[in-house]
Order: sequence, then C-alpha cells, then structure tokens
Amino acid sequence: MTNVVVDIGNSRVKFCQTVFDDLLLPVRGIGRDSAITFDDVARDWDLTAGTHWAVASTDPARLAEFLQWAKDRGDQTFAVESPWQIPMGVQVDFPEKVGIDRLLNAYAAKKLIKLGEPAIIVDSGSAVTVDLLDEAGFFQGGSIFPGLNLMAKSLHAYTAKLPLVDPREGTGILPGKNTESAMRLGIMNAVAGGIDAIVRELATQCLQTPRVFLTGGDMTPALSGLLQSRHQFLSEVRPALTLEGIRLVAEYHS
Repeated sequence: MTNVVVDIGNSRVKFCQTVFDDLLLPVRGIGRDSAITFDDVARDWDLTAGTHWAVASTDPARLAEFLQWAKDRGDQTFAVESPWQIPMGVQVDFPEKVGIDRLLNAYAAKKLIKLGEPAIIVDSGSAVTVDLLDEAGFFQGGSIFPGLNLMAKSLHAYTAKLPLVDPREGTGILPGKNTESAMRLGIMNAVAGGIDAIVRELATQCLQTPRVFLTGGDMTPALSGLLQSRHQFLSEVRPALTLEGIRLVAEYHS
C-alpha cells in the first residue's frame, strides 16, 4: 500500500500522504530553490524506514535523486516513468514522448467521469497544457504553451524596462493603471484567454459536452475564476489531480 505520493515537477515537488487508499489533503509543496529537503518532509510526517512511495516526474535527474534518497532510507518506491505503465489508450504520434504528468492527469480524470463522457484537462504550471480525453477514454493530445511565470520572465528578460512581476499576486480589473498592474492583468488574461479558446475548440470535437478539470500549481483562484466565468462547461478545480493519477497507477500495479 502506498503511504506517500510524490509529483516532481519543473519548479516544485508536491507530496501527499494517503489514508485508506485516498489522498490526505492538503498537498505539501517545496520549491526547486527551497531549503526544505526530502528528509525534512519525512521527519515532519514521522515517516520511518520502509515507507512506500509512489512517484512520477517530468525531471529525470530529480527523479533519480529522489529514488536514491528513498533507497538509502530503506524505503520502497514505485515510479511511473513510462506511458505504458498507465492503463489508458494514448492516440498521439509518439506516446513515449508525452509528458507523464499529462497522462496521469488524464487517467485521474477518467476515474472521475461517467462511462462515455469526454473530459478536457487544464494543467497550469511552468507550462500550460490543455488535453482531451475522448468518449472512449483515449488520450488524444492537446496543446502546450508558456505559463504565468514563464510569460512574466520573458517580458522582463527581453525588454529594456519592464520589471519582473509575479502574475499570481493580486487581482484587478482592466485597464491596469500602472506598469506592474498592466503586466499582471495582461499575463493573467492572456493565459486565461488561451485556455478558454483551446477548451472551446476541443469541445467541438466531442459528441457531448465535456467535463473540464482545472489543476496545476499556478491554477490560482484568480485564474480559475476567470476561466469559469468565460465558458459554459461544467468545470472543477482539482489541485491534486496529478498526485491522484500517480496513486491510481500505483494501485493498479500493486
């Protein structure tokens, strides 16, 4: 039985304990540059040697580091490293090249919908992915574009005077009345508008109205609120969707 589920992303590592084969929220996250270590998490949760971890990652080097750390502790690990480990059809050109987080999100969403119901999964992190799970339960691919922080960093890096802002800070109404506000509002609305346009386009390929799931470290209340105010689809925020996918795949293979 899995004791802790771990999602190692590009910018942060997310941990969640399990209880009775379910996630025990809230999720604990540590940033890439955080002083908090894997040992700190294990100590805070009083995890003794022999803990069972289920883990997946979009960063192979960081995954290898975690697996070695767990091995040195005397723990047991199950790593989702290949799309072939996920019991779900994947209808794209190169299944082995699809980000494992996208497939885990889709597999978790598949368990939340009715048989024959399509779903669209939006994951807002370092990058934003918007993917389609069709009526037959097959992952059909989707789109990828820069997330909130990547947009902010690009504006700062490739202009002479624009400051570096955190687009997740604060909310407001257009038009922005100063540079920082205009940047935050511009980035937030650009991401929300891009997501909304892709969701609408993917929905035209569905035989019935899709369920929409919103997840990711940058799926802030401001962003999810903008999205839910713009489209007519039934959508819900599932902050631990990737972790739930990891747990379900580990359970399938146990």
